[in-house]
Amino acid sequence: MQDTMSLLLRKSALAFVAGGALLLGACGDKNNNETGETLATVNGVAVKSGRVDEQMAQIPPAMMQGREADVRRQILDRVIDQELIAQEAKRLKVTGEEAYKTQLTAVEDQLKANYVIAKKVSETVTPEALQQAYDANKANVTFPAVKARHILVPTEAEANSILATVTPANFAETAKKFSKGPSANTGGELGWFRREAMIPEFASVAFNTTPGTVARTPVKTQFGWHVILVEERNDRYTPPLEMMEPQLRQELAQTVVQGYLGDLRKNATITYSEGVAPAAPAAAEAPAAAQ
Repeated sequence: MQDTMSLLLRKSALAFVAGGALLLGACGDKNNNETGETLATVNGVAVKSGRVDEQMAQIPPAMMQGREADVRRQILDRVIDQELIAQEAKRLKVTGEEAYKTQLTAVEDQLKANYVIAKKVSETVTPEALQQAYDANKANVTFPAVKARHILVPTEAEANSILATVTPANFAETAKKFSKGPSANTGGELGWFRREAMIPEFASVAFNTTPGTVARTPVKTQFGWHVILVEERNDRYTPPLEMMEPQLRQELAQTVVQGYLGDLRKNATITYSEGVAPAAPAAAEAPAAAQ
């Protein structure tokens, strides 16, 4: 898959990390991750690369293409925050408080449940299962998409200067020379993407430019100014497995969990107290429409 997860993606790995904040990796075993090189120290306590590596492993690879260094730096900041709070908790001696003990029991129960579910999912959602799900659904998942390159520069003047001389033939080399974006080393390559994957200003120009040509005007976004080359357009594009994998993995995992919990309930004796009614069964979802 090409670098569709560029700075322009609205749902980036950095958003994933920020959304997780202090929760990412908070449930890991710190003692088992005090390995590797020291990346930082917090009040004299070493933060080892093993703690960062564990949290990196929680992020789907498709969300990180070309962004690994940025994601790693942000995760290191989150680990430092976790260490600061852990040290403050120790200073305040919160472990002796009853409220803490109650919450700890609840967290331990949740950890056990999460571990069992994660183990079941990892055993079932295999590369083979993902491939089978992709093969069964790819014909129904098509959408308009374009294949493009871009050159990202800080100012409008720089963008207009590049636009005056760049052509489809020399675009890749020009991008390698002048672009400030993470895709510069691949000639500004963004690969195939759908309209919704990009910032509206960028997508509007990309989807209204004739394939094989450079957009006539540069585009301004919060990242700078973009000169865009649209290489191809396909109104019924079928995304590769790599692009669909995060969604397929989530859907398969949900199916596995529902089936697993259904089996556990079937084999258990569950009684409700008088006046307490179980929740109504969830309605079956309609098959996903082609996008």
